[in-house]
Amino acid sequence: MNGQTHTQGPWRRVGHRTVAAGAGINRVTICELYSWGDCTEADANEALIAAAPDLFAAAEAAAAVLAKGKWIPDAPDPEAVALCQLLRALDLARGVVVASDGPPPVRLRSQAIDALAAPLPKVTRSGGAAS
Repeated sequence: MNGQTHTQGPWRRVGHRTVAAGAGINRVTICELYSWGDCTEADANEALIAAAPDLFAAAEAAAAVLAKGKWIPDAPDPEAVALCQLLRALDLARGVVVASDGPPPVRLRSQAIDALAAPLPKVTRSGGAAS
């Protein structure tokens, strides 16, 4: 991952309601979970948090594959919708603030424009292709 700022994975469940990375003296506690009453939800949250580095890597890989397919994030195609959702989730994981509703962020639109423009020939003012 480029520009990674979170603790390297793998993360794993250790002890009671603790997610950690590393082992022995290199062990780092990622988080501790607290719950009241039924522990089912806390168990599910703990599992999801422990899987976060793997999920992040899988989302990056899937977004890269979809982007190579030239899917446009604003298009109604299922692949484009999935790409938009992946890019939004990755932004959230990186701490990038994104709008919760409305059109995708400007960054996504510029990626779509770049993806569309890449295969197009450059045109001069006279209308002919640039050399």
